[in-house]
Amino acid sequence: MSERPVFDEGRPRLDLPDVLLIISCSARMLVESAKKAQINTLAIDHYADRETREAATEAMALGHASGRFDETQLVAAIDHLARDDQIPMIYGSGFDPQPDLLQKLSKNREIIGNPPPLLRFFKDPRRFFHLLQQLKIPFPATRFDLALGGDDWLVKSGCSEGGKGVRFCADKPLGPLEYLQQRLSGPAYSALFLANGREARIIGFNTLWNQGDLERPFLFVGAIHASGLKGHQRQAITRSIRCLVQATGLRGMNSLDFMLSPQGEVLVMEVNPRPSASMALYDDDAPEGLVAAHIRACRGHLSPIGSPSKIRAFRVITARQNIVAKASDKWPSWCQDRPVDDTVIDPDQPLCTIRAEGSDEAEVLALLDERSALLERTIVPASA
Repeated sequence: MSERPVFDEGRPRLDLPDVLLIISCSARMLVESAKKAQINTLAIDHYADRETREAATEAMALGHASGRFDETQLVAAIDHLARDDQIPMIYGSGFDPQPDLLQKLSKNREIIGNPPPLLRFFKDPRRFFHLLQQLKIPFPATRFDLALGGDDWLVKSGCSEGGKGVRFCADKPLGPLEYLQQRLSGPAYSALFLANGREARIIGFNTLWNQGDLERPFLFVGAIHASGLKGHQRQAITRSIRCLVQATGLRGMNSLDFMLSPQGEVLVMEVNPRPSASMALYDDDAPEGLVAAHIRACRGHLSPIGSPSKIRAFRVITARQNIVAKASDKWPSWCQDRPVDDTVIDPDQPLCTIRAEGSDEAEVLALLDERSALLERTIVPASA
């Protein structure tokens, strides 16, 4: 495979691949970002939505169960799209519960990102929280004995994604990678950052939103990069990230989730050692896109990322009933992840993502509410 040299402000020449294999639950963000750097992409995800098909050289959708890839189907899809094992791969969400599958894929192909053993480490709660303890990084009270739980405790899974595995404490036995964590009030936050194995560079801080209903109260449904964090809290997170990078050798684009104690102390929840959904809030600020920055960070160079020119947010809209996408659907320009024609969306499954930007948080939140209501009046009834 030929590679195209890229020069970056007089620094040593850095190479970006001509072609990338991208595998993620939803590949759209990664594919669109790679296109900004003129990288051709072969995409495999669960949806192959309109934007992904438009931006990728080729895209394929695979069925899934609870967000997991079927190994046989995935290997067959890779063999069809990217038989040339010289084409490197970037992974997003979907492999957190399947590090062994990522390990198999890495045997004959370069993985641009953190290696499978490091993914496995960060998704093992006993090892992860032990490291936090060693590094003196504060985290919420955490236990591994169900008998020590109660109403103020949540059951979490080290290998779940997007809050899918979080539930209220009950008598159900804990799974192998499940643990108890004290429930905190207030919003969850994240920090998106680049790392080169030694140093880290913060891209931005975000407030995370969850669904908040009885069925899936902690399911991730969106984010805004207006966090309201104080200076000392940002500094604490920056120090924690630097310590974790130096202790583990984290590379590429990653995110760290955290909350605040009642006293305002930063408490680390988890690390996602891969590109996360919050990259959608910052890709416009990277001239060649954050995928290019991810590749360069994995190869040792931390690219400068400009400060956001506007406040941005996105929200995942789920179907409230069975919906069939139709050619006649008139999707607004602020919709992303739009389903292709004849796609059947089951209740509580993602329908699309809406985005908004503005000069202040109140304006952006009002825009999101207005756009969500418009979809409920137009696309949803027309497709039901």
